Amino acid sequence: MSSLLQVNADEAAKKLSRWAAQGWLRRVRRGLYIGVPVEAAHPASWSEDPLVVAAEVWPCYFTGWTAANEWALSDQVFRTTVLKTTSRVRASNVRLLDHDYLISSTTDADMRWGMKSQWRHESRLRFADPARTVVDILDAPRLGGGMRHGAEILAAYLDEHDPTTLLDYGDRLGNRALFKRLGYSIEAMGRDLPRMLSACQERVSAGISALDPDGPPGGRSNTRWGLRINVTVGAEEPA
Repeated sequence: MSSLLQVNADEAAKKLSRWAAQGWLRRVRRGLYIGVPVEAAHPASWSEDPLVVAAEVWPCYFTGWTAANEWALSDQVFRTTVLKTTSRVRASNVRLLDHDYLISSTTDADMRWGMKSQWRHESRLRFADPARTVVDILDAPRLGGGMRHGAEILAAYLDEHDPTTLLDYGDRLGNRALFKRLGYSIEAMGRDLPRMLSACQERVSAGISALDPDGPPGGRSNTRWGLRINVTVGAEEPA
């Protein structure tokens, strides 16, 4: 910015701060500002679309309940935007420009598959596609608001999309616990998908995993799927 303004860094910082005070800019974080539209009625409180702000701050894609809403896999509205980034994640919960974000890390390699682009205003944003959205939630249920809501997103996916894509994507992600959650949820929801269940069983790892790692402690053990059932999914009830 200092080179663009043809001044030194200190002078550039002062100019940006002054323009922000005058309502022409809003400070996102140190060294990053966004322009405020001239038609904004209240410049001091105006904010850009939370997804556009995030894409300006982090190299990222949107997933979890944010992507589920994008693909009509959920009609539940969350105020927090869920994203994964290749940047270093210092805190998983971040607030910028009055927007809340739930952030987790990913790799460059995992940013190269299971994505779709969508436009917001003049910004091209990357979203997990429907299958990647589900697999990300099965991998880390908190991204979907917990496994109970994650199972509802899975159910909506199974109504409209190819279930076998979840196997391919799950293999790419490499966390076998997600196949435990996938297989168990399919059974608990009463879905007639025997080939999917067999494929999930083949991928189940040893040991016991929590159905919802962020759910309550306790719960009965399901030895078929190697899970501790600590939340309700479908017709099943935790002990």
